[in-house]
Amino acid sequence: MTNNNIAESLCGNFYGYIEGYYGQLLSWSARHELLAVMAELGMNSYFYAPKDDAAHRFDWRQSYDADWRRDFADFAAAAARNGIQVIAGIAPGLDFNFASLDQPRAGDFACLVDKARQLSADGASHVSLLMDDIAADFTGRAGSFQSEGTAHAALANQLADAIDRPLIMVPRIYADSLISEDDPQSLPYLADLTAALAPHMPIVYCGNDIVAQQTGADMSGYIAENRLIIWDNFYANDYCPRRLFVGPWRRPSGGPNVMLNPTGLVETDKLLLQLMPIGDDAESWRDFLARYVPEEFFPVACYFDAPYGFAAKFATPPTKLAIDAVDHLLWRWKSPLQREWYPALMGLKQDLLMADGQMADARIGKTQLAPLAALLAKPPR
Repeated sequence: MTNNNIAESLCGNFYGYIEGYYGQLLSWSARHELLAVMAELGMNSYFYAPKDDAAHRFDWRQSYDADWRRDFADFAAAAARNGIQVIAGIAPGLDFNFASLDQPRAGDFACLVDKARQLSADGASHVSLLMDDIAADFTGRAGSFQSEGTAHAALANQLADAIDRPLIMVPRIYADSLISEDDPQSLPYLADLTAALAPHMPIVYCGNDIVAQQTGADMSGYIAENRLIIWDNFYANDYCPRRLFVGPWRRPSGGPNVMLNPTGLVETDKLLLQLMPIGDDAESWRDFLARYVPEEFFPVACYFDAPYGFAAKFATPPTKLAIDAVDHLLWRWKSPLQREWYPALMGLKQDLLMADGQMADARIGKTQLAPLAALLAKPPR
């Protein structure tokens, strides 16, 4: 495949699911379930980049074993039958030695090329280089590079050339909020990256924040819209695992080059994918969700609506009504979805009782971790 053909192939539409969260690691059967829902919705992209797959990130030099490769190949073939492309991510940024770019047949770069070729041979239509969530300081492994952004672009360019396959770039600065005067490398990062990165190579970006109120290109305007893929963390909860967000999706329904990084709970994620075409319409959201949850969920929908910083869609109910509703959801609603939601529902009930002064100190000490229990303990009378 020539570079021109690669560039042309990257101008398409990426719409689908990102397995890119911390903590959860889906089974292959769960991934196939997600494929079925995606096919029904006309989605076309599955991005494999789970942070807690050790061979993806922490121990990225490790080759996948024969069993994993067979399962991945079966998954990629099933995706292809459903018109879904598989993007396979590799995240070497924790400890990649950029000096190896000067010796491409040895060291870290050669290891990265081998890994990318393996994923491509097993069915990945695209490879993604992820340099996200790493320390800004790459002193000691920068090689001849003075600029971090230029180094990351050079790595992406050389990897794309070496494997002769489409490549997608996830930069270290993937949201406006990561640009900070406290991180001097962040200020020129996107300018240096985009100046050196091969034309038309897609760049993944969240928007104004990691959990973005405004998705889209960076505020400085370095990322052209025609090469942007939105990584949407609206429903993600790996940073707050006691919470769960299932409210209306605060985005335009559907649209090109937007992919959802949700929870890793398969029943929940199948539901969330189906919320994407509905968008921000609260009435249509309620009509749809009523197929899956009891009526008692809606009085407490405000507690499951949206992450911090988004305008509320639903009113806060009286405490007794909320506790009664949660009790019904905990003890009388039985389904695979309820089992996934049980920790969030139980946490909500405890929070409501504590906020209303209905939970004794002994119960707080029993149900809450020690730091919070100590904070909530009543002063002696």
